Amino acid sequence: MSIETQLREKLATCTRILAMQELMGLFGHISAYDPEKGRVYLSPGMGAEKSTVGIEQILTTDVDGVVISGDQRLPAEWPIHTEIHRRRKDALAVAHLHSPYATLFSISSRKFRPVTLQGSIFDADIPVYEDPRLVRTTEQGVDLARQVQDAPVIFMRGHGVVIVARDVEELLYSALILEDEARKAVDLAALGEHRCLDHRECMAFGGRKDLPDRSKRAWKYYCQMEERWDKNPGTGRVPFV
Repeated sequence: MSIETQLREKLATCTRILAMQELMGLFGHISAYDPEKGRVYLSPGMGAEKSTVGIEQILTTDVDGVVISGDQRLPAEWPIHTEIHRRRKDALAVAHLHSPYATLFSISSRKFRPVTLQGSIFDADIPVYEDPRLVRTTEQGVDLARQVQDAPVIFMRGHGVVIVARDVEELLYSALILEDEARKAVDLAALGEHRCLDHRECMAFGGRKDLPDRSKRAWKYYCQMEERWDKNPGTGRVPFV
């Protein structure tokens, strides 16, 4: 199987899983990058039915956003993907999501901190991209990519999140953990002050070190869950427990 086919299949599957988990719907898009060919593979943009996306609906562009193949709507914010892929060697998969709970941390003045061991992969401070406008131009994409630096995620103020990963499996797992941690933090707020994990505790768990293996195990699990899903919105979300 060619690298292109593998990336297309993984992107299509990941798109359906994110739809099942209610992290993609009308909005949201993900990408994977083949650095040898300089090709960016993108899920379709606003309005596409994410729960049924197949490999034939994955678009191909170059790093300048020029469409090479695909007749689906290109995401309006394609520069998010192309500029991060262009500037980071480890950025082989990128997601832009409007995750309901994680997006709250792009609005709140409260800093995000992990509250469970799984969230220790987000130990470092998560930056915030302060420009609330859609990232439609190359210049905006460059600005965003510079502010991400080497972080695994950035909050986009009043907008959503961008997640950067080394492969599609890691992208999915990171997106699920981020939303779950944000959900727990928001729920905990009703109980008053709560305890977060400090740097020492995060390092002791070794979440970043074990991320590749954990990501692959989570990928297999969620692929199985997606195969059983009836594709109806709001019916398939699998709790992250």
